[in-house]
Amino acid sequence: MIQKNDKVADVVTKYPKTADIFRQYGIDFCCGGQIEISKAIDTNKKIDLSTLLSELESASLVQSEGIDLQYLTIPSLIQYIQSRYHQTLIEEFNQLTPYITKLARVHGSNHPYLQELKKIYQTFKEAMLIHTTEEDHESFPKLIQAHKGEQVDDLNKVIESLVEDHEGAGALLSKMRELTNDYEPPVEACGTWRLVYQRLEVLEKETHQHVHLENNVLFPKLIS
Repeated sequence: MIQKNDKVADVVTKYPKTADIFRQYGIDFCCGGQIEISKAIDTNKKIDLSTLLSELESASLVQSEGIDLQYLTIPSLIQYIQSRYHQTLIEEFNQLTPYITKLARVHGSNHPYLQELKKIYQTFKEAMLIHTTEEDHESFPKLIQAHKGEQVDDLNKVIESLVEDHEGAGALLSKMRELTNDYEPPVEACGTWRLVYQRLEVLEKETHQHVHLENNVLFPKLIS
């Protein structure tokens, strides 16, 4: 049974499908996941704790597809993160950027927030590309060295820096969600407009899963 004093991140790690429930209620399970469920809803009195726990329990009974990532070794988990999230992120940026550029150019004059959305997206894109490149070539090799028992003097600083990057990315995603009214396109939205909103929401979901896997599975596994 999932209890109210269980930590949000621990629940998602054990039962990955519960991430969809937390996301539905706007509960942060990646950067802010180290908090008990009961405390996570304190700021939102509209969330009924018993209903939330019931939905989480139902989601926990749904078997996730594929392997259980929490039991992978550190090198295998890193390899999974790189192939599942780093590579796909680069591909999505390449495909999505022209659509956002077009949306801001065509509709930005009448809807200035689309120009702001483009700027925030571009900041997010540049930050994530720098972040993942740094992970692939510097941070992750150090984590593997530490896993092998080799001395890594700045290991804690490496992890702290990555967590800070994740928090920054999360803040930018929150700004994009706010600007787009929770990715709800207006009535007059064209096909490109709707496509951009749909793909940005998927990008947010993927990034949350990506960050959760690092913050709440990879780093604790290494430290332990």
